[in-house]
Amino acid sequence: MSEREPSSKDAYPLPDDLDADNDGIITADELVSHFDSDHDGTVSVDDYIEVSKYDKIDKNLDRIKARRSGKKGFFRGPESITFLGGIIYGVVFFSIMSALSSGFLSSSVNNSVWLDQEISNTFLDPAGEECLDSSGVVWINIWIDNDANKIRMRVNNAQPFEDDAKQLRMQFVQTDGTIVGEKIFGNTSEGYFDFSPYYDDEYIMEVYFHNMSGINMSNLDDEERADIIKTAPLYTEGNGPATLPIEIHTKEPTFLPWDSETVQEAKVTEKGQRVCLTFRQLGGWSWALMGAEWAGGRETAMLTGGSAGVPAWWMAFISLSMSIFFLCVQYPLMYRFYHKDIDDILSEEEIERVVEGALKRCEKQLHLEIDWDGFGVRAGSLSVDVLVPYRTTESSVIELGNVNSEMVKVVLDDFKIYGEMTTFQLKSQPLDDHRGAFETLSHGLQDIELPELNAERPALVQDYTDFFSGIHDTAALENRVLGCVEDFFKLNDKIVKVGESIGVDTQRIFVRLIYKPKMRFATFRFGQTYIDIEHDMKEHLIRTLDEHLGDRDIIISCRNEVATVADRTGAGRTESGAGEHQGQAYVARQDGLAGTLLQNQFMGDILSSVEYVAQENRAKIDRWGFFGLIVFVWIPFMASGVLVGAMMGLVARMPFLRVLTACFIGGAAASITWAYTAESIIEVLHALNAELFIPIIIIVIFIAAVMHIRTNKKRRQEELFRESARFFAGEI
Repeated sequence: MSEREPSSKDAYPLPDDLDADNDGIITADELVSHFDSDHDGTVSVDDYIEVSKYDKIDKNLDRIKARRSGKKGFFRGPESITFLGGIIYGVVFFSIMSALSSGFLSSSVNNSVWLDQEISNTFLDPAGEECLDSSGVVWINIWIDNDANKIRMRVNNAQPFEDDAKQLRMQFVQTDGTIVGEKIFGNTSEGYFDFSPYYDDEYIMEVYFHNMSGINMSNLDDEERADIIKTAPLYTEGNGPATLPIEIHTKEPTFLPWDSETVQEAKVTEKGQRVCLTFRQLGGWSWALMGAEWAGGRETAMLTGGSAGVPAWWMAFISLSMSIFFLCVQYPLMYRFYHKDIDDILSEEEIERVVEGALKRCEKQLHLEIDWDGFGVRAGSLSVDVLVPYRTTESSVIELGNVNSEMVKVVLDDFKIYGEMTTFQLKSQPLDDHRGAFETLSHGLQDIELPELNAERPALVQDYTDFFSGIHDTAALENRVLGCVEDFFKLNDKIVKVGESIGVDTQRIFVRLIYKPKMRFATFRFGQTYIDIEHDMKEHLIRTLDEHLGDRDIIISCRNEVATVADRTGAGRTESGAGEHQGQAYVARQDGLAGTLLQNQFMGDILSSVEYVAQENRAKIDRWGFFGLIVFVWIPFMASGVLVGAMMGLVARMPFLRVLTACFIGGAAASITWAYTAESIIEVLHALNAELFIPIIIIVIFIAAVMHIRTNKKRRQEELFRESARFFAGEI
């Protein structure tokens, strides 16, 4: 007769605690244990209703587990296309910037100003005029050095000449044309002029670079030489001098402690034609702008570039490219890491059920007795807190200090299955003196009370052959177990034994091992966990001692002397409280590309702070939606970039493409706004004689950005551990 086809009812697995001994038979005691929810030894109607409710929770958890187990691989859905697009854009963008800044291209390309010159003629350049093409022509740069009270000048692209083939000179002229200062620097390409002897007024600096080739000035006095130099042709294009309008004024002291003296300063009253930047100069500024934006935000980068004369369109392009790269790479990772379908989100009851089921397995595995009456779970917005009071049994082989970590590990393993990323804290409370299996064996003889010898018991006349035979058999089995342990380490050449302790009685075999890997850099390279070693050891003992085991249980506890990454993978990330908020919190490890990239300590700290800020501002996004998210990313405040915006969209459960579009629009608007207003801000500061405030503002913004991140992290940790401490203390 053919086997019956399984029905949908058969597909639903029985609860773990219904068939407790996994023998395929459900006994009356197991039924009572399963349905006795109040643990009073009898099953009432209330117990049945309560257990039925639990069964519904279990069924939903099984459905969630089945759905999540069917989602394999990273590259699925629109987030995978976005991620690949971001990677491709990043590779192309950073490769081009590296090629430009390193001078890897030909010299004709490196020194070309074609791009800057072409764009300067379009609406993208707010100056409204073509920049000066300085490549291949002689041009003079004039700037003011107020610290030394000097006006400096340098001739660019001047070829070296012999003898007196070139002459640099300048004239300091008042606005009415009166020459008040004149100086010939001679056969050189740079010089300076001291403006301190002159009164406060408006002047024009005129700098000439004369071509003296073929002119004989021998046997001439200084006045004659000066006259000939003035009439000689110029190297500069257009045969005209380089001019710069300058205002000399006396600057009064400010409120700053280091600025308490009256000083004379000069400033440029009218901007000249901007000099075009070469491809190599644009590439060099790209890395400077990216570093400033990464360290201090978009505002710092724009003010830095604006004060140095970097074109606004280039600053906007670099900032926008960074937004595209980080948004298209980090947001898909965050989405895959944090996002869950609405049906996969665990309720508080389901979280409690997952924790309870994991601890029941741990209770059985570690041979502990959990006090379920004192057991408690609190599922908060920042943390899932669990209080586990327990007692040890004679079969307990785990050390007291390892109980908490083992409980954390089994719970995090289940959190990993359900994709629960809430921070987790567990506190285990031993309710008795810890005396496990080995302590019980070692103290067993001391606990035996022998009857006193008296007249009614004159001598030991009974036959103790069976007793001593049992002792002999137990000792022989213990030696066999010891031999199996030695064989196990001979067969496994990747680990070496550090220590062992073995105990045998009529019901159990206890093995406690300490080992370490036999390889260099084992912390990172050794992939087996202590659970793998325990499993392999148990299989080896069963195969080797099959006929000698009888009905004995095998209980094994292993500890790796080297704390390897594999042993720590129960938690993807840990957080520690400091000061008055002590504690240890964990986040379940997630495999795959997203887990690998986002669960290192550096990224974990950033994302936890970003998530905290997003949760704080969630009400705004819930109220204003798509356009509110655009404005939030756009506004020039701390922690309002595309990364925080993407996280806000996640916690508000907005669709992936909707969040991506809103963050892209807001990020682009922010980059363009700051790039084209930075120069205006700097001009206002110049008009107010507040040039000193430009570097101060840049430094302040940088410090504020760093402090803002640190403050958010500290606030989150304080709230996280404060609420958990209140729960563990019984205040919640």
